[in-house]
Amino acid sequence: MKKSFWATAGEYLILLIVAYVLALGIRTFVAERRDVPTSSMEPTIHAGDSIFTLKAIYYFRQPQRGDIVLFNVPARVSPNPTYPWIKRLIGLPGDTVEVRDGKTYVNGKVYNVPTARKPDYKFGPVKVKNGMYLVFGDNRNESYDSHYWGFLPRKDVFAEAVCVVWPINHIKILN
Repeated sequence: MKKSFWATAGEYLILLIVAYVLALGIRTFVAERRDVPTSSMEPTIHAGDSIFTLKAIYYFRQPQRGDIVLFNVPARVSPNPTYPWIKRLIGLPGDTVEVRDGKTYVNGKVYNVPTARKPDYKFGPVKVKNGMYLVFGDNRNESYDSHYWGFLPRKDVFAEAVCVVWPINHIKILN
């Protein structure tokens, strides 16, 4: 038996609504693609790169040192941010972080990120407060990050960047 035009159209409409709700749910709670607008993470991630982010990961584990995190910018840092920021998590609650002599120290030991540029500033030592993090851009000297504005509240961190997906010549897994 042949379906009427309206029955078929109704089925397609329901299918489109379900697909839209699923896509919205995935983008809101699980994962999404983001464009990086600044050079603060160079040479690891370049301005204009598209990255794939996992939001759901932090439902199952806490952020870890070295994660490249996306976060909502605290109002004291930028009262009207137009997009989330991306930085590398350096200091966890209870850590003591210091930058001196071109090196980053975490708890008295050199913390080396091979892709990060050598910092030419001094910072700290500071002890990271409970519920807070310290984040630095890999482009250490050109990044507006925790060495300027201080601690990042845990509640503001919402995703981890896992890979660069565009342009083709930049595709890579981030670590």
